[in-house]
Order: sequence, then C-alpha cells, then structure tokens
Amino acid sequence: MKKIAFVSTNKSAWGGSEYLWYNASFRFKESGYEVIASVPRWKELPSSIEEMKSKGIKVYFNTDIPAHKKFFNRFAPKSVQFKYKDDGFRILKDFRSDLVVINQGGNTGGIDLMEYCINNNLKFVTISNAANEAKWPTDDLNSRLSAALPKALRNYYVSTANLRLTEIQIGQAITNAKIIMNPFNVSYENDIGYPGVNENYLLACVARLEFYAKGHDILFQVLNEDKWRKRNLIVNLYGKGEHINSVRKLIKYFNLNKVNMEGHVNPSEIWKKNHALILTSRYEGLPLALVEAMLCRRTGIVTNVSGNPEVVIDNETGFIAGAAVPEFVDEAMERAWNRRDEWEDIGIKANKFIKSIIPEDPVDSFLKEINSLNI
Repeated sequence: MKKIAFVSTNKSAWGGSEYLWYNASFRFKESGYEVIASVPRWKELPSSIEEMKSKGIKVYFNTDIPAHKKFFNRFAPKSVQFKYKDDGFRILKDFRSDLVVINQGGNTGGIDLMEYCINNNLKFVTISNAANEAKWPTDDLNSRLSAALPKALRNYYVSTANLRLTEIQIGQAITNAKIIMNPFNVSYENDIGYPGVNENYLLACVARLEFYAKGHDILFQVLNEDKWRKRNLIVNLYGKGEHINSVRKLIKYFNLNKVNMEGHVNPSEIWKKNHALILTSRYEGLPLALVEAMLCRRTGIVTNVSGNPEVVIDNETGFIAGAAVPEFVDEAMERAWNRRDEWEDIGIKANKFIKSIIPEDPVDSFLKEINSLNI
C-alpha cells in the first residue's frame, strides 16, 4: 500500500489554501493509499481535523514542541539550546511516506520541510497558494529555495502569475512546475438566479478581513468619495479575519453607512442576494471568491494582481483595476457602474469563460496528476 502525507505549513489559520489537500486526503484514502496529515496547531482548530480522524486519517501537529526541550531552553544559553525546526516533521520519516505533499499558504513557507525531505530521501511535491510582490525572499531564503525547488517531483502553483513571480523572486526558471486549481464551494452547475434590483445594487466583497492582503482600506477610500455616497450602491462584506475590529473602526471613521459586515456566509447564499463581486486585493493566488462568483454567473470588479487577469477579460467578463490603489479601483468601478444594467449578461459570459478554464472536479484532477508521478 502506498503512503502519502499531507503537510500544511500555513501557520496563520485554516483557510481557502487548505481545501485542496484536505479534500484530496479523502480521495487518496478511498483509492487505497495509507494517508496521514500534519498541520500547525492553529489557535482555532477547524472541525475538518475531526472529520479526517473519523475517516481513519491520523492527524499530527507539526508545531508542537516536546516539553523537556522547552524547559531546557528556558534556562540554557543559546549556544546549546535545542533547535525545533525539524521536530514536527519526524513523523514523516517514521511513517516512511512514499510522497509528502507540502502545502504552503504562500510560496516560500515550506522551505524547512523541503530541506527535511531532501535530507531524509523523502519524495515531495509543493503547492503554492499565493505570491506577494511586497514579500521578497532574503538572500539566504533565495539560495535555499533555488536549491530545493528543483528537487521536488513537481511544484504546483494556482496561477501562472504566481509561478512567474516566484521565478523572478529567486532568479531562475522552475522547470518542474505545473498549474493546478483549488476546489470551490458552489455547485459547478448551479441554478442561482440573478437577484432583482429593487432600490439598490448590491456588491459583495468576499474576502478574509486582512488589510495587507485584501485591501479593504482601498475600497473604503473609494466609497468615501461623494459620488459613491450618493449612488444607490450597497457593499456587503463577507468573511472574518484578524482585522475584524480594525475594519469596523475604519468603516466608522469614514462613516460608511452603506457598508455592511455580514460575517461568514455560505457562498450560495451570498450570490442569491448580491449582483456583483468587488475584490481590491493587494496580492492573491487565484481567489476562490472570484471563481465562485463567476460560476454563479456574477461579474467581478478586481485588481490586476496574480491570477485575476487569467480568468477575467476586462470589459467582457468583468472589470480590472490597473493596480490596487484607490484611483484605479475607482476607475474600474466607474466603468462597471456605467454598465450596471448589463451585469446579468456579463455574468453569463463570465460563467462560460470560467468553465473553459476550471475543471468540474479539481480534486479529481489533482488525484490523477499525483498518480501520474508514479511514486
């Protein structure tokens, strides 16, 4: 029986970047693999952890540190302290994995595990879920990535833009790379109709509440302009995150009485209510919110970052702001607003276009891709 280990190296929180490996773990289990998972001990552990355990997948926490080492390091000088870097990965060697799937929230966070796999002759692949032009590898990290990435069986990226940026960041081609898609949370063939326009047009901003990534502050600066205040436009914010209180505070600061915080809501319910998507991200991978909106026949107003322009044709299936700054977002929103009577038709075009790119079952596609590696 082949053995496969899925390891999340994203220490911040469970999110959209975890869906592919999580869903794939069940498919591999069903297809006869012995499967384990290793995750950080997040502050809030998702119910997904118990779901994996209930299906016979053992789950380990790769950020746990043995108590005796913590105690020793509290009193010992730095020169003799224990190093924790590899402690959470040792189960992989004991398990004797045929393949380690290294899942990264960004494009560099799995470097310690890559090196552990190389040093212990473990075959591995990497998944990068985002890349950020504002977060450049140090010279040391550049050198380590340059050495480790060619030794993966495959390096997977969720957009071509993320792959190209990673190549630029390390200054070399990644020849063993491939583009994959994350699973989405709406039916591929859904029948969610376009909502009627009563008094207001409703824009949904579906994004975790993190300013540095999702750029809610950019959106708020645009909505603070007189012309947007006077228009019959309401923006609904969906999601949660570390800046929830700061988002509330900024809404109050700008006195944006037509911006609502709706919390975490099922995507299908979002698109029963809202007419279009707005995302003012500073960086991305390929946002599931955009894919889901297009599958639900909704147009999107998005920034020209990462995978967005790979799935949105400007002025045809959506509207692209030239950069994640208020001036460009305002310009794209203005173009969209001037064609608001066409949003339903543009959404239909968006649906056809996204289906030409995204497979109906990305998890099955990933299963076939891994099996093609002949591990």
